[in-house]
Amino acid sequence: MRSRATLLALAFLAGAAPAAAQVLAGDPPEAPPPSGIVPRERAFALGFGVGSYRWEDPAPYEDMTTASLSLERALWRGIRGRVSIAAGRTTLNLGSGSVEAWAMPVDLQVLLAPDFGPLRRLGVLPYAVGGLGTLITNPSGDTGDELPTRSQSQWTYGGGIVARVSGRFEARFEGTSVGLRLADPVEAEDRDTETIHNRRWEGRISWLF
Repeated sequence: MRSRATLLALAFLAGAAPAAAQVLAGDPPEAPPPSGIVPRERAFALGFGVGSYRWEDPAPYEDMTTASLSLERALWRGIRGRVSIAAGRTTLNLGSGSVEAWAMPVDLQVLLAPDFGPLRRLGVLPYAVGGLGTLITNPSGDTGDELPTRSQSQWTYGGGIVARVSGRFEARFEGTSVGLRLADPVEAEDRDTETIHNRRWEGRISWLF
């Protein structure tokens, strides 16, 4: 019995030696925090932002300030998906005068950030953004009640900087160029569109959850 137990102990030690060697040969494991609780990655981010909407080509609408709400989802390391909606009050200039109008950009975008290596430890990351969406315009007022509500296709591309403010908050500053297929704001039956461009600048605070 004693010899069999000795043989079993030697066999166990011989099997455990290669595994121990593999651990020592690789990178040292990260030590857990003092509390013993390992923080989990938060996959979602709810953002609130304020931005400016500036036309680069002649357009019937005036520049405007927007407020936005966004939801982001981490897809893979360094890749996030985002859906956002913004709203702002602007002026629609017509040949006979002008009316007030609501403009609401809606975007579905992908964000790419170099979230690896030494850049991950800096706390501040640059990123690129691009996507598709629509611009909804809704004239209002005494003469605007007869004007149609329009939904016009747009595409966005640009970049920004994101910084981790605390464990559950981050701040972004972002600039994007927008290409828009603008339709006639007066004649609903007119299906012709023209491509015009505008530029958006936005600051956003996001809550991670």
